[in-house]
Amino acid sequence: MVKKIYFYTLGIFTLFIISVIILNIWTYKIESKTAISITSSYQYNFIINENMDNRLYLIKNVLNKYYKSILTNKIKNQEKLIENDTDKLIILLKTLEKLNFKNYKPFLFKYIYNLYDEDIDIIQNNKILISKNPENIGKRFDYKKICDPFENYGKCAVIKENKFYLIKYSPAYHLIIETEFNIENIDKSDINKNILSMLKSIPGIIIYQNGKKITGEFKKDEFYFFEQFKPLNIFFGFGIKYSKIEKLSNDINKEVIKALKPVILTVIIFYLILIAVFYLMFFTVFRKKINFIEKVLDEYSKKATTDKLTGVYNRRGFEKALEKFPCQHFLIVDLDNFKYINDTFGHEKGDEILKEFAWLLKKYFKDGIIGRWGGDEFLICTNKNKKQIISIINTINKNLRKIQQQFDSKMEKKLSLSAGVCSDKAAPFEERFKNADLALYKVKKTKKGNILFFKDIDYIKMEKKDLK
Repeated sequence: MVKKIYFYTLGIFTLFIISVIILNIWTYKIESKTAISITSSYQYNFIINENMDNRLYLIKNVLNKYYKSILTNKIKNQEKLIENDTDKLIILLKTLEKLNFKNYKPFLFKYIYNLYDEDIDIIQNNKILISKNPENIGKRFDYKKICDPFENYGKCAVIKENKFYLIKYSPAYHLIIETEFNIENIDKSDINKNILSMLKSIPGIIIYQNGKKITGEFKKDEFYFFEQFKPLNIFFGFGIKYSKIEKLSNDINKEVIKALKPVILTVIIFYLILIAVFYLMFFTVFRKKINFIEKVLDEYSKKATTDKLTGVYNRRGFEKALEKFPCQHFLIVDLDNFKYINDTFGHEKGDEILKEFAWLLKKYFKDGIIGRWGGDEFLICTNKNKKQIISIINTINKNLRKIQQQFDSKMEKKLSLSAGVCSDKAAPFEERFKNADLALYKVKKTKKGNILFFKDIDYIKMEKKDLK
C-alpha cells in the first residue's frame, strides 16, 4: 500500500506541476480576462462578506443562543418530572415490601412499561434486576460510565449523546435506579413558535420551514442568500441587487494586469525549482524506506484487526472484512456454561477453551470470516448452506464435549455451542446482528447447544416479551 501511495503521490505531484505551469502560461496570455475575473470575484466576495455573511451569521448566532436557553429550561423541567417518577418508584418498592409482595418483578416490569415514558433500569449488585427492555435483565451495569451518584449525595444527572440520564441510589434497598430520556422527544412546538416569531420581526427576511414558505417575497432584480437553522429545519435569507454584484472598477483591472506579469514568471520559476527538489528527495531518500515502512504498517494493521487471544478478527477487523466479503448466512455463537468453566477451573483454562473453540470455528468455517465480538461470543459469516451449518454446529458440540472430558470428570454442566442465524444477505449489518441475536436468545431460552435460523422463528410459539 505504501508503494502505491508513493507512486500515486509522485504521479499526482507531476501532473500538478505540469498543470500549474500550463495554467500560468495560459493565464499570462489572457491576462486581461483573468484580471477582470479576479476583480469581479474580489468585489463579489467583499459585498457578500460585508453585507450578507455577517448579517446571516449574527442572526444564526442569536437563534442558537435563544434556542439553547429555552431547551435548557425544558430539560430542567423534564429532570424534575423524571426525578418525581423515580421517587414514586421507590415509594412503590416500600409499599410492596410492607405488603410482603414476593412476586414483585413481573409486577414492576408491567408497571414501568405501561406508565413510564422513560427507559428505566433497576440495578442491584451491579446487575440489572428489572428493566423496561427485557434483554437487559441480568446484564452487568456500570453506572460510572454515565455518572456516579455516590459522589453527589446519592443522585447524579448528565446529558450524553442527546440523552438525559438520572441515576439515583436507594440506601434502604441497596438499589440503583437508572432513568434515561431522549432529548429529541421533548415537545419543541412552542420553541418553534418563538423562533419563527423572532425571525418574522426582521425586515426583508424570507423564511422557509420544511419546504414551505412562511414569510417574505422574492424580487427579480435581486440575488438571494440563505442560511439554515438546523435544529428546527428553518431556512432564512436576504436578497442583494445584481447591480452591486456586477459593478467592477476599470482602474483596479489595469493594476491587476500589470501585477500579473512578474508574478506569473516568478511562479513558473518557483515550481520548476520545487519539482527538481521534490524528485531528488523521492528518488534518493524516501524510496529506500518504502519497503521497511510497508512491512511495519502491515504488522500494525494485523494487530489492530486481530483478537490477541484467539487469533480471529476483533470487532473492527470483522466489520472491515464483512464489507469485502458478501455472505449468505450471518451467525452469532457463544459457549453455554462458559462461566462454569471459568469459576470452577480458573480463567487460564477458560482462555484455553476459547483458543480451542476459535480453532474449531476456523477449521469448519475456513471459507468464511470469523470474529470475536466479546467474551465467549463470536460472529461468523459464511456461504455454506443450511444443512452444512447445522452439521458443523453438531460436530463442534461433539468436539467440545471431548475437550471438556479431558479436564472435567464430573461434567456437572456441559460445555456446548448455541447459535442464532440471519440469512438475509441484503440486510445491513445492524439488522442482521439484531435478527441473529434474537434467534440466539430464543435458543438460550429453550434448548442450549442448538441452532436456530431467524426466518424459522415465525413457526415457533414465542412469548411477547421475547420480541420487545
